[in-house]
Amino acid sequence: MTETEKKRGRPKTEHDAPASVRPKVKGLTKVFDAAAAAAGSNRSQITEELWAWFARVPGATLPPRPDRQPGAEAVKKPQRPT
Repeated sequence: MTETEKKRGRPKTEHDAPASVRPKVKGLTKVFDAAAAAAGSNRSQITEELWAWFARVPGATLPPRPDRQPGAEAVKKPQRPT
């Protein structure tokens, strides 16, 4: 390909690839959304704050946790692979 030929397809953007996080624990999304709403937030905002805290971004703090929500006891964590 010469320098004068155009490349096919859409031009690249400066944006990062979208991240998709899907829990493997059945029912966790519903409980998480209820807890986020009780904390006055939403799933995206809480997830973003957790990622920043985990990556040790300067100034990042853990989001506030609400009191235990109804249905939270029904969620069972899967076994961790060894």
